[in-house]
Amino acid sequence: MLDRLLATAESLSALPDRGSQPKELRALGITEFRQVFFKPYRMIYRVVDRRVVIYLIADGRRDLQELLSRRLLRG
Repeated sequence: MLDRLLATAESLSALPDRGSQPKELRALGITEFRQVFFKPYRMIYRVVDRRVVIYLIADGRRDLQELLSRRLLRG
């Protein structure tokens, strides 16, 4: 799994805008975050000054609405 995680993270440097917007955040009007999947995981990231900043790697089977709200919106 670690190999897939690293490969996914490295591939974002070449194509950072390839990910989709997480629906849980889009519903709140937050559009600067993106996500990529490597089942069953989701990687939530944002592009800041041409750098990819990974905020969260989580099991996609969890209730991500609460998890994302807690982790990404807590100030």
